[in-house]
Amino acid sequence: MKYFVFIILCFTFIFGRINPFEPVIFPTNKNIVKPKYFTKAIVYLPSDARILKKIVFIYQSVSSDVKKKIVKIDKNIDFHSPIVITHKPKNFGIKKFYFGRFVLYIKNKKAFIKTKDKLIRSFFLIAPFRLVLDFRANNDFPTIRKKINTFIKKVVVGSHSGFYRVVIYLDSNYKYKITKMDEGIEIEFF
Repeated sequence: MKYFVFIILCFTFIFGRINPFEPVIFPTNKNIVKPKYFTKAIVYLPSDARILKKIVFIYQSVSSDVKKKIVKIDKNIDFHSPIVITHKPKNFGIKKFYFGRFVLYIKNKKAFIKTKDKLIRSFFLIAPFRLVLDFRANNDFPTIRKKINTFIKKVVVGSHSGFYRVVIYLDSNYKYKITKMDEGIEIEFF
């Protein structure tokens, strides 16, 4: 029994780490690849095709799961002309919103927060999807809520002791990249 305990203790010291919460694997590629959007596909059906029953879309979700969506058609088709599938990513025009401590600019899938306050921390939450940003400031002001009709649904700003929090509610789950600049921060969603 003593030898068994001794062997277990030896293995613990040999294979144990100083900080068990430190990750064992570190990402080698920290660059975020911007997506290239699908624009158009032309499909010619065989000469014996007469009725298009359904179209099956197989896609990869944000969580990397492969899913499918079936669209039932059940209509006659002419095999001489192709079936054209087009995709035009939505272009959101530039919008400007004032929030007292900062100004928020939104264009396409980018948001820019113009402020001199320092970003302390940021994190992403789900249910509902939202990006939380904390900025250092010693101001007390009432909570500000603004609805925005883009991929950003609304923005809520509230003051806390020593900082204020900006919560950006999104219409879906997005990956994002925050870039700190002299005039504020830029957030790119994809």
